Amino acid sequence: MKSLWKRGLLILGGVILMTAAACTKEPIPDNRTKEQYELEQEFQPLFDFLAQEKKDFSEVNKYETAIIETDRKTGRDKKYSVDFDKLPSSQEGTYTITENGRKTEYPVSINDSGELSYSASVPAEYNEDLFNLHLKKDFFEKLPISDYTAEHPETYLKDISYEVDSSIPFLKQLMKKYNISQDANLSLYLENYYTQEMVYSIRIMIVDDNKILDLIYNITFKE
Repeated sequence: MKSLWKRGLLILGGVILMTAAACTKEPIPDNRTKEQYELEQEFQPLFDFLAQEKKDFSEVNKYETAIIETDRKTGRDKKYSVDFDKLPSSQEGTYTITENGRKTEYPVSINDSGELSYSASVPAEYNEDLFNLHLKKDFFEKLPISDYTAEHPETYLKDISYEVDSSIPFLKQLMKKYNISQDANLSLYLENYYTQEMVYSIRIMIVDDNKILDLIYNITFKE
């Protein structure tokens, strides 16, 4: 009898533990399938970094960001890129301006405030708001997912494409700053993949009749 009582207590205890564990899991949002939700969790380091108002580069190994403006009528483009490939041991990087195939490099560093500091005069500073891109976590949670790859069978690349439009305040401000029509086509795309390290990428593309604006970020975090 005592043995049956003990077994009953053990079974009851197991059920309680399983129920408690299930209750602690976050519910899957209505706008996500289980697979989409689980895939987004694999981008959590990127979401956490983007949510920081003041970026913590102590957990970053490499940080590359680029702004590319292309005139659709002439085909001419301007590219502004900032590369830091020896973080966190070195805060020194390279700011590159490329216009019509002509490339000019300038030394640049990250100051104590997490902002860009130029050691030489530059004709145009990098857009600080885009260097320190700040997107709250719920920015992505609210967006519908239009397409995704949970895992490519050969490259192991994973990606997510979100549905976005010009009503989103961040994108609306971006279009105004770069003089892009409000009826432009917009896309927002995330991916992660392995080279020697895990690389997280975010790409925003805005296209109207006159211009293409392409924003690219590649970030590698300390493991």
